[in-house]
Amino acid sequence: MSGPELRGERVVLRPVTQEHVTPRYVGWLNDPETTRYLESGRIVETLESLSKYVAPYEGRPDALFLAIHLVGSCEHVGNVKLEPINRTHCHAVLGIMIGEAGARGKGIGGEAIRLVLAHAFRTMKLHRVALGVTSDNLPGIRCYQKLGFREEGRFREAVLREHGYVDSIWMAILDREFRELHG
Repeated sequence: MSGPELRGERVVLRPVTQEHVTPRYVGWLNDPETTRYLESGRIVETLESLSKYVAPYEGRPDALFLAIHLVGSCEHVGNVKLEPINRTHCHAVLGIMIGEAGARGKGIGGEAIRLVLAHAFRTMKLHRVALGVTSDNLPGIRCYQKLGFREEGRFREAVLREHGYVDSIWMAILDREFRELHG
């Protein structure tokens, strides 16, 4: 295992390893509802393809890839990552997936992101964390805004959905903004 273990009230974040490569995880990646707002989900995934995806993350200095586990049950319900991490300019891009349908809409993702941001700003000494979100992902946008992310840019009609084009929104939070909101 390479990387930190971050503990919150309801979640524990641990580095993603080959132990996380399970039929359940593959199922998330092949589920249209899970991948609805993600870049993944465009090709069918297998245990082999997921294993090949996970393998290079261990020890990478430009990425932090963490599994979201529920406190108590240790159930793996999703992942959160910072990638790429630019150590020269002290910034990173955040991504999250709550794979387990029963864990969505309960604040699990928000808690996981808050833990990763605290680690990014306090331990890794990053200055800025950004993310991309589509304009039709209203729950995601609300979550990110609540955590302190601000919209920085919008690419009009940049993403094709089954119902038509939607905007791609770029959001970010700075270390001082995180400290003001979360201590």
